[in-house]
Amino acid sequence: MLSTLDLRSVNTVLHVLTIIPVLPAPMADNLALMHTFAEVAASGSFSTAARALGISRAAVSSQVARLESHLGVRLFTRTTRRVALTPEGERYAAKVAAILDQIAALDNEYAQRAGEVAGPLVVEVPEFFGTRVLAARLPEFLHRHPRVRLRLVLNEKVDEVASADADVFVRGSLPPAHNLKYRRLTAYRLNSAASPAYLAARGTPRHPRELADHDTVDYINSAAGKPFDWEFEPVARARAKPFVVPAQGKLTCNNSDACLAAAVAGFGVVCDVDFMLGPFFRSGALLPVLPGWRSPEYQLYALWHPGKPVAPRVTAFVEYLAEVSGARN
Repeated sequence: MLSTLDLRSVNTVLHVLTIIPVLPAPMADNLALMHTFAEVAASGSFSTAARALGISRAAVSSQVARLESHLGVRLFTRTTRRVALTPEGERYAAKVAAILDQIAALDNEYAQRAGEVAGPLVVEVPEFFGTRVLAARLPEFLHRHPRVRLRLVLNEKVDEVASADADVFVRGSLPPAHNLKYRRLTAYRLNSAASPAYLAARGTPRHPRELADHDTVDYINSAAGKPFDWEFEPVARARAKPFVVPAQGKLTCNNSDACLAAAVAGFGVVCDVDFMLGPFFRSGALLPVLPGWRSPEYQLYALWHPGKPVAPRVTAFVEYLAEVSGARN
């Protein structure tokens, strides 16, 4: 017969055993698989997801296969050209997105309290600013804040209203009736340029009205779906009423690098951001056109959603954008 002491020992052991759950898989492992799945679902590509996560494509494929095996359903249909969500995958993607958003919000809340700059950060900027100014400076930011995982999205949305898909945006104007937080980064103007060969063959315009007799490379306004008109004001009389030259070029493009490449190749006159043209002038690839004229002054703004609280990584990156742009203020 068991003694009273023995019975107490047995009851203690049984109590301990009943409060220790046996999980089918570690929670952290499940979350990692869900994060990988979300990356593939968002990008529609195993390779793109692998680059974003910093792992191999084979590892991404293996993790998705493990998740499908764990759930007992097929989440993606795979072909040689594309990856698409199945109906089950679409439902799972919506639920996973909500879960990961809640986890990120929780991280933000406690990171804010601790002042820690960490976590995922999506930054959306115009292509010209991203490729020619920001990208080369991002390693410095990530060295300062090694726990930040940054995704840089480049597009031609210079003036379009910010969407909810990124944490920080750079835009060339403030959207009307917006409720976004913002900070002015820098002012800039547009100048005209052309290749030495083009000017030798076609002559150099002396007044903006003479551009009607020249070939121009026009930049498309992505919001309006048509090229920007060219606006000029005399350098000697800043803030004068702009002289407007309607866009009329044979070549239009929604990428400023492509516009510059066409101008360097001798196609015609191009208009671009003043501090972006400097390297082309110094190399001799392009020459200034209409040096006595320039565009009105435009602004670049950093914008972010007014979440409560604002994650420290957002605040830190906006400060860094201001630092990168400070030399031009």
